[in-house]
Amino acid sequence: MITLKSFFRSWYGNLGIILLLACISSFLVTFYTTEEALFSSITMEKHGLVFLFSWVLMLLAIVAVAFVIYKLDSHTFLGQNEIFRYPLQFLILVLLLGAIALRVVYKIYLALFGVDLQQKDYFERDFVVVMFCLIMVQFYYAFRKERKISNYREKRVKVMQKWHLQKEEQIRAAEKNSNELRLYYENELNELRSRKQRLRANHDRLSIHENRLKACLKEATEQVEVMIGAVNERVRIPQIAYFYLKEGSAKSKLVDVRLLDGREGTVDIDSLAKIEKQWPNLFFRAGRGLLIQHLAIKDQHRVGSDYIVELFGAHQEQLKVPAEAYNRLLKMREEWALVNARSE
Repeated sequence: MITLKSFFRSWYGNLGIILLLACISSFLVTFYTTEEALFSSITMEKHGLVFLFSWVLMLLAIVAVAFVIYKLDSHTFLGQNEIFRYPLQFLILVLLLGAIALRVVYKIYLALFGVDLQQKDYFERDFVVVMFCLIMVQFYYAFRKERKISNYREKRVKVMQKWHLQKEEQIRAAEKNSNELRLYYENELNELRSRKQRLRANHDRLSIHENRLKACLKEATEQVEVMIGAVNERVRIPQIAYFYLKEGSAKSKLVDVRLLDGREGTVDIDSLAKIEKQWPNLFFRAGRGLLIQHLAIKDQHRVGSDYIVELFGAHQEQLKVPAEAYNRLLKMREEWALVNARSE
């Protein structure tokens, strides 16, 4: 029952097609084999009964043909191996079904109409038409099957083409997204690299400034012995305003010093070069005979053509320095200001 339901739900068991094929076959069997003219035989009651009787027989035969073809096409092995399938179909639907149909028709005509078809030319004429109709029905199903397969292939090709187009669009979109992400991350990576380089450069600069500040603090904690009058006094470096050379200092091998509180004295060092070498971070050479202590500088400015460096201390002394020394000191103060701004 399940097989029959599946058969009648498929296109093989389409009742409209089966009824149409039965009508065409019974029409050929009834009127093609008659000796009367076609239009005159249509109105004959005898031929009408024969038509109806042939229609019933052909309907059963066509249903059997369609069912067998359905089972053969549904079979896994026979549906894919035509070399075995078509000889078996010929054996079942032509030889076996033809013999059964011929025997059934003989029995029915003899029982219902009392006609012995074996004594007439039924086999040579009518039965040939019957077999022709059954063979044409098989050709119809074969042709219909090929059409179904062809339509299915066309639809599948269209579906696959549409699917491939969608996949290509997805791949293109994914590639575009991937390229955008790659460019984004490359830019991010380049930015991180440049930032790393900047940080490394800043770190190097800060390390240099840190070392310089440490050196300045170390130098600022040191003391020097200054002879003030007849007394030797230990003076811290930040208390010194500047070292300088008076006339005749080279002979005495002493360097003069001025403190921020206004006192003056000498140190037992024979040259400014040695002082500059001993405290390189706290003293600035502002000429051949002058070393100014950085922490003592309050401001610098120009008065006409003179370059002035103003100092802290009791007298707030103003020293004239060469233009080259003035510009060099200005540049150094700007660098220190930039370092302080970065640290803040």
